[in-house]
Amino acid sequence: MIDRDKHSENPEGYYECGIRELDSGNIKKAIQAFEKAIKVNPGDPRPYSNLGIAYELDKDYKKARAAYEKAIEINPANPSTLNNLAGLSLLEGHPYEAFSLYGSAIASDPFYVEPYLEIARFYIEERELSRAEQFVRQVLNIEPENAEALNFLGVITNLTDRSKEAVEHFQGVLKKNANQPSVLSNLGTALRSIGDMRRAIIAFEKAGELNPDNITIMNNLGVLYRETGQLDKAEGLFKLAIELYPENPFPYYNISEHYIAKDEYARALENLKLYISLVPLDMDNLFKTCGIARMANRLDDVIGEMQSFIDEAEPSDPRVVEVKKWMDMTGKSRI
Repeated sequence: MIDRDKHSENPEGYYECGIRELDSGNIKKAIQAFEKAIKVNPGDPRPYSNLGIAYELDKDYKKARAAYEKAIEINPANPSTLNNLAGLSLLEGHPYEAFSLYGSAIASDPFYVEPYLEIARFYIEERELSRAEQFVRQVLNIEPENAEALNFLGVITNLTDRSKEAVEHFQGVLKKNANQPSVLSNLGTALRSIGDMRRAIIAFEKAGELNPDNITIMNNLGVLYRETGQLDKAEGLFKLAIELYPENPFPYYNISEHYIAKDEYARALENLKLYISLVPLDMDNLFKTCGIARMANRLDDVIGEMQSFIDEAEPSDPRVVEVKKWMDMTGKSRI
């Protein structure tokens, strides 16, 4: 609780209180403190900027934008606030405005690395990897040991067939802090790409210890277990992922692959049908579901899936002829 007597004529006290509350995750109390700091000293841009952060965390984007814009009105050259408003603009679907603001932040302070990192993140998500790499390397020119930039560079190099280099970048990040599950997961992916399954499993197992409920880690480790013949471990992880995340399609797909490898086609079919129910227009796996039903002698169980494939596939797709044959084998007429 804010001591009114202590802070009534002390805007710095309200501001510091807001920062503490924001750092503690008490968003509503942070907003109250920043608003009081503004009331006492409306010419200070810092409470406006942090008020914008608090409103953004509270998903009140309209008020967040107003607060950021007021901070910039008072101090147009603050790179941090320009960067925050750029991030909000991206979140709101305004990339051109965002990039203009990132440019202003960089022009204001070319050695402030956050805009470069945010631009790199955007290009990685858009799979424009050469552009992303340019901005990551600019960060590393400024801060050669920047962990986030090294992690990004690892992701980029792994995605561009430079997995050995990626391993080096991820290991560089982990030397400074070994307990980063996302970086360990990325390292596992890169090690798998170069065929080092043993160390890939070690990396994913360590990531799983640090973040045991992460579905991406579960899925990737389960696939590695399957690929290295540790089938019981693989099946256990896929089942746990399904239990924890029943609305995620990938554990169903992965466990179906596991059952296919064991020639257990009926169990594979059950899980492929669940996968298709969540990703209905994945044409390759829709066809695969029909094919596994054929192998399990259960075509009657995939009438709907076969009809969907016939309806949605390109007429020139040669697989349509095969699915029509399977449909005819059930004695059901096609619509």
